[in-house]
Amino acid sequence: MSSSDSWIRVTREMPCPVCGKPDNCTVSSDGTMVWCGRVSDGSLSQNKGGQYLHRIRDDWRQMPLAPVHKPRPKPRHTDYSGLASRLAAEGCEGRERLAELLGVKVSALERLGVGWDGWKHYWSFPERDAAGRIIGINERHSDGDKRRRSGSRAGLTYADGWDNGDGPVLLVEGGSDTAALLGIGLNVIGRPSNLGGVSLLAELLNDWPDDREIIVIGERDQKPDGRWPGREGAISTAEGLSEKLDRVVLWSLPPDHAKDSRAWLNSMPLLPDERLRALYVSGLETFVIDPPLLYPCPRIIAPTVVLADWRDAMLQSRIEAMNHPGCYLDGSITGAGKSHVDRTTLMRVFSSEAA
Repeated sequence: MSSSDSWIRVTREMPCPVCGKPDNCTVSSDGTMVWCGRVSDGSLSQNKGGQYLHRIRDDWRQMPLAPVHKPRPKPRHTDYSGLASRLAAEGCEGRERLAELLGVKVSALERLGVGWDGWKHYWSFPERDAAGRIIGINERHSDGDKRRRSGSRAGLTYADGWDNGDGPVLLVEGGSDTAALLGIGLNVIGRPSNLGGVSLLAELLNDWPDDREIIVIGERDQKPDGRWPGREGAISTAEGLSEKLDRVVLWSLPPDHAKDSRAWLNSMPLLPDERLRALYVSGLETFVIDPPLLYPCPRIIAPTVVLADWRDAMLQSRIEAMNHPGCYLDGSITGAGKSHVDRTTLMRVFSSEAA
């Protein structure tokens, strides 16, 4: 059995009976011995090539094939824009039911591209990037469960022409609050969560006029332990936007102590949209977030000096200052040799005193 002809190399069709792999192993011609290049447990010996000798009871050629693990296929890219369009086209009746459930206008849901999946029973809220491309879908299931579609990215909820109205832009949390304010004609953008979407918002609002306010709207969702995600998220979002846009950003909670903007709308009597817009904006108690102060470093213009000459000048100044107590400022940059000059000065002074 020492002849190379007595050993058969494993293949994909007949993998190694010990490790199940299709390479780096050989089996004896009678199918009872295996040189395995991977598994050492239970082996009889090891050869110079690093393979382990195993004895198997049955003829290798009569054994069932060991499973070959195939790599999992990569997930295919989902066309979220196409999916959102299909769900919106099929969602007319679903939008009417959702509008009644939420107390918002059907036209607002239509403008947001909200759809309905009759098979899985969820309403779809498309989420966009700053360029308007749909990058994800937020699912609102009929049992009340909310979750983002698997594989999709968090984005912003807004309609085409979201900035056509007058007044400030309002940054609310979630699709239902967006639909509520969009339905009465306010400029509104939905954030994906209490803390999310800051970078996308900064990109989208980069050209928003300086004389028109940006107001982040939080929610009254304070927890028994004192945590307040809606308020904390509004403040954090306003701070992030103020820094990125280098401008004042405001934050507020909904008017009239309402939990959120949709709850506020549902609590109001039937009034013209113009009146509702005025009441909402005027009822906001806003707080100012200023951009961080930046102190520009003054540019010092001075003639260029050779480093050796600069060190000689520092040394001379140190020696002259030794017998003249006072406060001296050395503005030399790191690496100019201040420590070296200090040591040299002390050595010269001590040497002269010793003499």
